[in-house]
Amino acid sequence: MATTERPAIAGGAPTVPAGAHRRWPDIREEDREAVLRALDSGVVCGANAPEITALQREWAEYLGVEYCLALNTGTAALHCACAAVGLGPGDEVIVPAFTFVATAMAVVHQGATPVFSDVDPRTYTIDPARIEERIGERTRAIMPVHLHGLPADMDDIRAIAERHGLAVIEDAAQSHGATYRGRKTGTLADCAGFSLNATKNLSGGEGGLFVTNDPDHFIAARRLSVFGEDVNPTSLGEFRRYWTRGVGWNYRNQELSSALARSQLRRLDAYNEVAQENARVLSEGLERLPGIVPPHVPEDRTSIWHKYRLRFDASALGWTGDVVELRDRLVRALRAEGVEAVLWQVVPLPAYPAFRRELRPWRPRDEGEELRPWDPAEYPAASELLDCSLILGSETQPLFVQKPELMRQYVQAFEKVLANLEAIAALPFEPVPLVD
Repeated sequence: MATTERPAIAGGAPTVPAGAHRRWPDIREEDREAVLRALDSGVVCGANAPEITALQREWAEYLGVEYCLALNTGTAALHCACAAVGLGPGDEVIVPAFTFVATAMAVVHQGATPVFSDVDPRTYTIDPARIEERIGERTRAIMPVHLHGLPADMDDIRAIAERHGLAVIEDAAQSHGATYRGRKTGTLADCAGFSLNATKNLSGGEGGLFVTNDPDHFIAARRLSVFGEDVNPTSLGEFRRYWTRGVGWNYRNQELSSALARSQLRRLDAYNEVAQENARVLSEGLERLPGIVPPHVPEDRTSIWHKYRLRFDASALGWTGDVVELRDRLVRALRAEGVEAVLWQVVPLPAYPAFRRELRPWRPRDEGEELRPWDPAEYPAASELLDCSLILGSETQPLFVQKPELMRQYVQAFEKVLANLEAIAALPFEPVPLVD
């Protein structure tokens, strides 16, 4: 470990040279041609437009499922999943305390209530051992999240669901192509939702994908996505009846984003392989450093490394102060070295104001409203994880388009920062700015 080099945050030379990162999404000539093809077709909208229809067919074939519905966001896909399994007002759905807010919001959109459960501190996904204590008379479903591209413990979760007669919905927004015991995520439950947001391993700019093998689930999801209508999936150009059967939304996807996603899908496996190789290089280098704990991937599954989150052990690093301060000092020092070190989520979902007040749209007069208290001790794994971890690779410069040499430079930057931690700790402290 280097001990004589001055850290960049204290005036030394950065470890990672400027311009070493590649940006994401990785837009190539074939992507531009795909979007232009959609524009030139003259068909740029419609539930059964050609690019949308082709994307649905190709994603279903990629996963090996019967039905796919292309939508405008991953949140819409999860909302459709909630409708598909029959959730409604008064129902409760168990979701992890650590995830993106869309997981819980999709439940709320369907009139149901999210019930938060703690996560496994090693995998960061929902802890099956904590689920049953959250099940009550109103529980109707469990929504595990394949967080950061790593599948949740689906066999254990499904066994719990079967014992209690519950539906299971996969939040697969970050896990395109990840596998659990040889099966791809999206095929492991009653239905699933993926995201096509620009940050995801499969990017369409924006968009979502609902998948299922159940024809009734597909009909319910499609009905919700097109104003409550039963639009024939094979119709194109006929007069539409506009026969609304129930409450529905306008969740249709766009032709241009579908065209982009179709083009990117052809390279998805290659991107995932790059991410896996880069994660291997990082983990092999970082696991040698005392106090640094690389992410854990159980042997029965693969991760696509949508995010690479590592933990640090403050005591092993000789730190006796506030762990959040250490986290922020590490992020700032690593960024000064040229590393894309970032924070993503800093508190569990139960801390959010949206879930500590009546679940309804926010209004200006609610400003200053007293919120229900929340107890970090109720979610100890999620709370500690977010205080004592950071992410390598950002949403615009993720692992899946970088060169292995850059990952080795990341390890060198870590060695340099840790070797100079005492000097870094003596610098004036500035928290990492978090923008609302």
